[in-house]
Amino acid sequence: MNNYFTRLAFATSRFSGKKIVSSTTIGTLQLPSRLFGSKRGTPGSPPGSIDIYNEQNTLSSLDIDKIKLTISEIRDIIGYPTYDVSLILTDDEEMQQTNYETRGVNRPTDILSFQFQDLVDEPGILAEPDFDIPEYYNLGDMMIDVPYVMRRCEEDREFNEGVEGEDDVEHEVEEDEDYVGDDDRGVSGVMSTIYDPEQRIQLLLVHGMLHLVGYDHIEDADYELMVLKEEQVIKELQKRLNADWCDIE
Repeated sequence: MNNYFTRLAFATSRFSGKKIVSSTTIGTLQLPSRLFGSKRGTPGSPPGSIDIYNEQNTLSSLDIDKIKLTISEIRDIIGYPTYDVSLILTDDEEMQQTNYETRGVNRPTDILSFQFQDLVDEPGILAEPDFDIPEYYNLGDMMIDVPYVMRRCEEDREFNEGVEGEDDVEHEVEEDEDYVGDDDRGVSGVMSTIYDPEQRIQLLLVHGMLHLVGYDHIEDADYELMVLKEEQVIKELQKRLNADWCDIE
C-alpha cells in the first residue's frame, strides 16, 4: 500500500485546514482521522464519508447537497458504498498548480482523480486492502475546476448550436491553450451537449470516480471499456436522480 503514503502526503498539503462543506457538516479537517471507510459486503457496514471542499466562488449557486447525493449514488452504482471519497471544487490557479505538480502539465483541466488503491484486480475491481483497518477503505480524492468547466460548457453550446460560425468556434478551441481534447468531456462524449455547469459537474463525477476504481483510457481497449462503463453508470444515475441529461441507449 505504498500509494497510501503518497496520497496522504498529497492530501496533507491540499486538504489540511480546509473547510468541509456537505449537507450536514461544516468543520475543519484533521488528517488522517477523516478516513472511516468500511469493508464492502459486510452486513451492517455504514456508508463511507463524502467530504466536499468548495474552494471556488465562480459558481455561487452550486448545490453542494446535490453534488454529494450524486457522489453517493455513483459510489453505490460502482459497488463501493462503504468507501470514503472526497472532492475539491476549485479554480484555475489551484488546478493548474496541482496538474503541474502531479502530471507535469502546466495548465488547468476539468477534473483530476487521485486513486487511493494502487492495486486493481481489473478495471472496477479493487484489490482488498492489505490491512483490515478503516483508513484503507477509501476510493481517493477528486478535484474539479469549476470555472474551467463553465468555459467548456459555453464553448460546446456555441459549437453545437451555431451561435457563431462553426469554423470560428473550432478555430478558437484549437487556439485555446487549456483545451486538451475530448478527455475534457469524459470518454463517452455524451456530456458535450450538456451546457449547464452543475449538470456537467455531475457527469464529470462519473468519469472521475471510474478512474478511482481503476478505469483508464490510455490504450484503445481500455478506452472502449471505459466508454461502455461510463455510459452504463450515467444511464443508471439518470434513473436514480430522475434526470434527463442525455439519451443513452
